[in-house]
Amino acid sequence: MLSLTEKEDAVQRPIAFLILSALVLPLMFRRRWPVPMMLVGSVAFIASSGSETYTIGAQLCAQLAYFLGIYTAVTWAKNRRALWISMTVVLLAMAVWIVVSLFTSDLFAATGMRMVDDPAGLLPADIAYSLYSFLMNLMYFGGAIFLGLISWSNAYSNEIVKEQAQRIADQAQQLADRAVNEERLRIARELHDVIAHHIASVGVQASAARLVHDRDPGKSLELMRGIEASARSAVQETRSLLGVLRENDINEDAAESAGGIRTPEPSLARIEELVTANKLHGLTVVLSRDEHEAGFVDHLPAGLSLALYRISGEALANVRRHSTAHTATLSVRTGSDEEGAWVEVEVTDDGRPRPESSGSGFGLRGIRERAKLHHGLVEIGPRIPRGWRTRARLRVVTQTDSRTMP
Repeated sequence: MLSLTEKEDAVQRPIAFLILSALVLPLMFRRRWPVPMMLVGSVAFIASSGSETYTIGAQLCAQLAYFLGIYTAVTWAKNRRALWISMTVVLLAMAVWIVVSLFTSDLFAATGMRMVDDPAGLLPADIAYSLYSFLMNLMYFGGAIFLGLISWSNAYSNEIVKEQAQRIADQAQQLADRAVNEERLRIARELHDVIAHHIASVGVQASAARLVHDRDPGKSLELMRGIEASARSAVQETRSLLGVLRENDINEDAAESAGGIRTPEPSLARIEELVTANKLHGLTVVLSRDEHEAGFVDHLPAGLSLALYRISGEALANVRRHSTAHTATLSVRTGSDEEGAWVEVEVTDDGRPRPESSGSGFGLRGIRERAKLHHGLVEIGPRIPRGWRTRARLRVVTQTDSRTMP
């Protein structure tokens, strides 16, 4: 429609439209089938370079469409082996076509033109034209391949970075899950010891009740009540134990169980030992107790008391590891509200974060796991103007409560 070619030299429109369509339309599918679309474009491009159709191949839209076809194939081809085999075939075909056209083409004769009668350059016109054609094709095909390789390399690098980031995130999650599982297993072993205590107590009281039943029925009844209390407590601990083990693979700590010797589990009754141990590590701990009933802390269930002791120990260890403080305050409080009795431990300090001492977060996960096990709440965070607070409030579950709580 907008051709400037002489009418008698113009290519028939159906042929022109067919060649241009074969060059342009494959671009619609260049990302899905990049290599086949490049081959289709190559065939159309060669077909547009004949003595009768050279005006089509010389058009800007044809040149640009074929350039994009080559560039897209190099950029998007997933099968790189098929790409380079196809590209080699295309380049060889183009090279043969250029060489043949230089020696046999009657392009200028067909147009009725002569190159030049007296060339100003140092080289003869035929040689200069050959070099010019070679350099132009080298820049054309080499430029498309070069730009395609840059785009492919950038995309490949980005994909590698994403895979590495995802791998690091997966490994971090695996480490976190492993730490949580190990902490849960540790809790489970501690609860096991508590349950074993209750079962042994049931056995002793049952034996005593059997012996005194005939002589002192009242005493026997009292012993039976003790058996009932121990059994209910054991059931409560067993439920907690099964809740922990349900999500874990059993992998006992070989180092701890190899000797078959277990030391008594600590409790809040031994909180002074924890204070002394931290003193030996360079952290002075100020201990305070505030109980709403005298001796309330000393009569906590063994599992609850153990959890509070462990939470206190982990919070103080975090102060030693991550804070510049040399003194910390450990507060043990008890109270009651409409939901029942509670007991909490709070560790505070006024230090600043120690440089390059960011932890893995596993210790805080352990604190939350223990608090969750005993229906507790945890508050962990910085203080104003400086310092850190770790506070855990756990519910004291009675026998009646244990039958209603999930």
